[in-house]
Amino acid sequence: MASPNPRLPAELTDHVIQDLRSEPEALASCALVCRSWTPAAQRIILSKISIHERNCSEIIEHLTSATPNIASYVTRLSVYLWGDLRKIINRSTANLTPLLHLILPHISHFTHVTELVLDGCRAFHDLQWDEIWTDLLAAAFPSLSKLTVHYLTFEDLPDLVDLVSSFPQLTHLTAVDLDIAEASHEYSNEEQEPYEGSKIPPPRLEIITYCSGARFASGGGPFLLWLAAGPQAFTALYLDLIAEAGDVNAGVELIGAAGSNLKTLSLSFDDQWHLWEGLDLSANSSLSSIGFKNVSDFGSALVDILGSVASPLKRLSLGKVQDMEEDTWPGLIDVLMSPVFTSLAQVNFFVDSSEKSADELKGDISTKYPNFIARGIAVFEFKLYHKWDDNELEYIGE
Repeated sequence: MASPNPRLPAELTDHVIQDLRSEPEALASCALVCRSWTPAAQRIILSKISIHERNCSEIIEHLTSATPNIASYVTRLSVYLWGDLRKIINRSTANLTPLLHLILPHISHFTHVTELVLDGCRAFHDLQWDEIWTDLLAAAFPSLSKLTVHYLTFEDLPDLVDLVSSFPQLTHLTAVDLDIAEASHEYSNEEQEPYEGSKIPPPRLEIITYCSGARFASGGGPFLLWLAAGPQAFTALYLDLIAEAGDVNAGVELIGAAGSNLKTLSLSFDDQWHLWEGLDLSANSSLSSIGFKNVSDFGSALVDILGSVASPLKRLSLGKVQDMEEDTWPGLIDVLMSPVFTSLAQVNFFVDSSEKSADELKGDISTKYPNFIARGIAVFEFKLYHKWDDNELEYIGE
């Protein structure tokens, strides 16, 4: 009698391996079990790689060798442009040769990349983006859907615009701590030159995460205005804006431009002078989730802003509520109890202080506003500002 086939169906092994995505050691073991398991395990193990000064030479050597090209498994490629300078103890001797420049001649081997992360560690050097890289990356990744640019310096605004607009299939854009050298200014919130070219944002761009540059980095405001002036298909905006960078009012315009497409909004204004103006959410008629990281950003205007909501809101998150003025609470509760907010399924009050715990705040609100607490939608939590997770705003269920 013939012996039974000991092999498991490919669909079953693929399912088992997929369940181990977050366990790299287990995946590595799977790759060694048998030849039939190796491809599925490698597809996950090698789906995300980071190129930095410690592995760049080895990766280039592999890409130029006759061995099987594992680069085809990579879907998320991260490149530290000048090396991961944060982890080099003696930065004075760090090799600042542009690693991206070294890898670009071999970039065509990465045939399935859909997400690209470019990290410049801007705080540790003054080197700028080379505009030549833009065309080479655009040619290598014509179907790129997610682009993340961290800590980069661009000579002028068109260099940044050219990079973003070079990927017509882009749906997700993350821009953190960028600097435009020619837009440097001496005074806070000084008006900057707008973009005057012909490039438009990718028409399929839906999700934008933007964090203003620190230490008076410049140029962000005009970039946000360029996004606002283009095709507005934005369904989610995660904005952490600083007045010194000229970003705050530009962010307000971006929110307005999103109109009825916008479903998720996370917002933070670092603006002690309250220079922003015109924030009104009435045009965003599809909003289902809103998060304000720091309620004191908006002062007494918080009630008016929420009062402008005209959408069937399901989720509201308010951070650092221990800093909210006492006379703001009655108006806030009145708005949350109004007929417009009957769709609310959850309100998160985040406390970021050792002076008053989340339980103490809950007790105070329960005593003062029992009818609101009786709705059963209020959640009180301790959560530090820098640990706010924007993904928490993605509302699931009714």
